[in-house]
Formats: sequence, C-alpha cells, structure tokens
Amino acid sequence: MVNWTKILLNEWSYPMSSSSRYQWLSSLFVGVVALGAFTTTSAVRFVGNGENLVVFSWFGGVQQKTLEPGFHLITPLISKTELFDIKTQALTWKDQDPSAYDPRIISLSRDGQEVRMEITLQYRVIDAATTFTSLGKEYADYIAAITRSVVFLETAAFSAQDLYSTKRPILQVQIREKLAALLQERGILIQDLLIRDVGFSPDFVGAIEAKTIAENQLAQKDFEIEQARQDARSLVLQAQAEAGKLTAKANALKRNPQYLKVVKSQVLGNTLEVLVTK
Repeated sequence: MVNWTKILLNEWSYPMSSSSRYQWLSSLFVGVVALGAFTTTSAVRFVGNGENLVVFSWFGGVQQKTLEPGFHLITPLISKTELFDIKTQALTWKDQDPSAYDPRIISLSRDGQEVRMEITLQYRVIDAATTFTSLGKEYADYIAAITRSVVFLETAAFSAQDLYSTKRPILQVQIREKLAALLQERGILIQDLLIRDVGFSPDFVGAIEAKTIAENQLAQKDFEIEQARQDARSLVLQAQAEAGKLTAKANALKRNPQYLKVVKSQVLGNTLEVLVTK
C-alpha cells in the first residue's frame, strides 16, 4: 500500500526554490480539487428498465441519442443528465379522486349546455431528447393543458343531445386523433383516450327525460292509431266481401228467377210446398 503521507513529507523536505514549491503546491491543489469534483459529480450513471437518460453538454447541447438501460460514463462538470420514464403513463380527470390530475373537465356543447367529462389519457414518451428540448421535465403539465384545450374545441362541435345519446364515441375518437397529431412532434405517443362518464346539468337531464317520455307516449299513440286503422281496414274488407256476395246473389236472381226457388227450398225445406199451397 502506498504511503502518500510519507511521499508528501519527503517531497516537502526536498530542497526546492520558493517558486518551485509554489508550483508544486498549485498543482497539488488543482489535483485535489479535480479529484473532489470527479468524486462528488459522479461520472457514472445507471439507467433502469423503462427509462432513458438525456445528456446535455455545455458545449454541444442536448444529445439526440439518449442512453438506454444500463451503466454509462459521462464527462463530469461539463455534462448534465435528466432521467425520463418511457413506460406508459396516465392522466385522469375525475372528481373526488386524490390520485387524479384534476377534477372533471367542464366544457360547453354547441348549444351552450355544460358538459362535465371524466377522462383518462394514456401516453408514453418515445423520444425523450425531443420531449426534453421542447417541453422540459414538466411535460405532463403541458400534456394536460393541451388535452383540456382539445376537449373544449371538439366538444363545442356537438349538441348536448348528441353527447347524451349516440355520438359520444365519435367525440372520443376525434379528441384522441387531435392529441396524437399535436403531441407526436413533441416526442410523445398517445396510446388511448377514454371518456368514462359524461355529466349534464340537472335541468338539461330533466328536460331530456321529459322529452323522451313525451316521445314514447306519442309513439304509443301513433301505434294505437295505426292499429285502429288496420282494424278498420279489416272491417271494411270484410264488409266489402259480404257486399260482394250479396251482389253476386242478386245478379244471379236477375239472370235466373228460378234460383230463388232453389234458395227457398234450401232454407224452408219441405215447408215450402205447404206455404205455397196454403
């Protein structure tokens, strides 16, 4: 084992001029400072699974190629690093949920109705260097702001009635596609967007329910009227059939008076002769 104390003492006791001793002490000081800087500013970086390391150099700026999982050496003092999570992440807007990013997003429909949406956005950083350059480490706040803006814009194209009934999935797809186009250039991939629930004002819900009840009642009345018309048509057809039979018989009597005797005999049987003779 090297005895550095003995070596230093020997060097100090060795005859040298004042200028030489000053240079020697300066070199020693610089060496100690450099060693301390190297020790305190570690040149070794470890990147875990699902992470990327962005390296920024004071001379070259942000390196486009990020460091993948494993051990890496960087140049101390002149380099700075930022660790990025590249696994799937989620932002949720939900009322009374401490883990949510914010409460429900409130926007207005085309007809001015308040629409309160519970939304979950799933995304992943696919280009950490681009994300760091354009958004920095607080990129989640930017994603949240862009999401709210797109939700406001796309919701305004639909009526509240549409979103209450059948067109909610269309709105969901449009928001997801718009966000994907805006965030891809920032190094972020949108994996999915889910509108989990949509709430409306009590007055609007009451009006919709009343309208639905009225429409159902009207549909029932229309059905009953149509049924009555069908029954009337059946009666008319039956009457027309009976009238046709009577007309046929009358015509037959006109053409053949003897036909009446046949009918009478079928109805009265043997009593016909008695009635005739009396």
